[in-house]
Amino acid sequence: MLAVPAGNGPCHWREESPLQRFIERFGALFGAVSIIGMIVMMSIEGDPPDVSEKTTDQIVAHWVDMGDGAWFAMWVGVLVGILMLLWGLWTSNALRERGVTLLAPTAAVGTVCMAAGMAMDSASRMALLDAAEHMPTAAVVAVSAMLQYLWVPFLFGMVLITVGVSASAKQTGLIPSWLAWIGYATALILVIPHPISFIGFLVFAIWLLLSSIIMFRRAGATA
Repeated sequence: MLAVPAGNGPCHWREESPLQRFIERFGALFGAVSIIGMIVMMSIEGDPPDVSEKTTDQIVAHWVDMGDGAWFAMWVGVLVGILMLLWGLWTSNALRERGVTLLAPTAAVGTVCMAAGMAMDSASRMALLDAAEHMPTAAVVAVSAMLQYLWVPFLFGMVLITVGVSASAKQTGLIPSWLAWIGYATALILVIPHPISFIGFLVFAIWLLLSSIIMFRRAGATA
């Protein structure tokens, strides 16, 4: 059982909590779980209505008619954001332990961007699902439009994660070189102007799923 020093005075020792040990052992897999959760969420709730193609009445009706599945998907989104943050913290710590300095925080900062996007997405959907019928129609259209373009913080986060982890791959050995090159390619595709960048979102999901599983296996083998 691991113990850590506490305080700056005489050496006092305290045991790590079971939750911390669990995160340290399985944190690498949180990335894979979060991607699976995101796929489940998107398959349930679908895309918000396109404000450039739908009428105001159609946009309002879309949110009024959404059922309980949309509420479930929204709460899945909250869980996905938390797991993504924990994966970012685990990965940043793993990079730092293996000697990475400048790029070590990129995974954590990237997942903060993505979690912020998830939080804004969930808050916006909660407002629309709960009150779209009673909100001014202009407000419904505005919030729905924001949801439609809420991919920007996700793009920032994905680029930071793929570049930071891939550039550190040779030093850390957490992912193989071929997966690092896929990470570079993913970042490049993501910054190509819309709509090509959306291909990068799909590639990122595959990259994170593979990276998460490989990190778990390699970190466990060296533990």
